[in-house]
Amino acid sequence: MIFESWLQQLSQFNLGYLALFFLIENLVLIYISVLIGRIIEPENTVLKESDRKWVFSTLICNTFITISGFELYRLVILKIDFSASIVSFLFDTLLLIILMDFLMFCFHFLTHRIKWLNSIHRLHHTHVETNVYSLYVLHPIETLGFGFIWLFLITILRFNYLSIIIYLILNLSYGIFGHLKKDIFPDFWYRNYFTKWISTTKFHNNHHKNESRNYGFYFTIWDKIFKTII
Repeated sequence: MIFESWLQQLSQFNLGYLALFFLIENLVLIYISVLIGRIIEPENTVLKESDRKWVFSTLICNTFITISGFELYRLVILKIDFSASIVSFLFDTLLLIILMDFLMFCFHFLTHRIKWLNSIHRLHHTHVETNVYSLYVLHPIETLGFGFIWLFLITILRFNYLSIIIYLILNLSYGIFGHLKKDIFPDFWYRNYFTKWISTTKFHNNHHKNESRNYGFYFTIWDKIFKTII
């Protein structure tokens, strides 16, 4: 298995080299995010001077989370299913997305309801009008909070490696699209019975404008259940 072999090769490097490798990896992901933002809405993808340090701190925190996940794997605490089973891949992908969305919904909800967490989360809401950089304007405690939710879930449950890759791509994509100013989702998305349960750019934009509503990330179902949807 190529992915498993690649992880085993990475295991041969010391922590310093791994930190550098994962720092570059996360930097590239930020660059890709910004590039997509500039392609879709170039006039809106502008980094404020005051946000530079927060984007940098998010880069460092994401790198720390990546290193932590790899160390958990290297210590065989975090276990990955490297099988080629399509059934396993499909089930794990769906389960991972649903569980992560629910756990992040709960954490996000608490950041608005618990006073000291809200004071931290206020930083992200300095961006009422969102752009791609808004995705990375987070207090380090919040970034680490979301990161530890991710590590906790993939440690207590064993997921297929392809499911983990797909989820990470989806998570980045929804982070980007959710923080655009321009709604990229077509009109039918809001009317169709199946797609209307899936979050959109407009859905998260509305949360930035009305902080007591729309806490979900990938689905609208949790907000419907807890009656926090616009």
